[in-house]
Amino acid sequence: MTSRFHNQLLRARVQRTAGGFLLAFTRTSPGLDLRFIAAGLYEVASEMERRSHDMGACWAITVDAARARIAMELARDDSAARAEQFLHDVLAGFNLQ
Repeated sequence: MTSRFHNQLLRARVQRTAGGFLLAFTRTSPGLDLRFIAAGLYEVASEMERRSHDMGACWAITVDAARARIAMELARDDSAARAEQFLHDVLAGFNLQ
């Protein structure tokens, strides 16, 4: 993965929801600019879209930059275990865990 986003100031937590997963991001520095957070979230979401397309997954990925969250909604027949592993792989690639 080639990324312009070099994370040193954000951490992500994966939460299971009724319809999929929620990635909640926190900043490690209180003075971190909100635009930096938004740019990072959109880059992570773009990578999620690319990888999920390559896998043939039909997940809905939505960025909520104001709340520093990315939601991923699964289709009914999707494996939650496969999706969770996918998320952990993406987060590890960005050093967000």
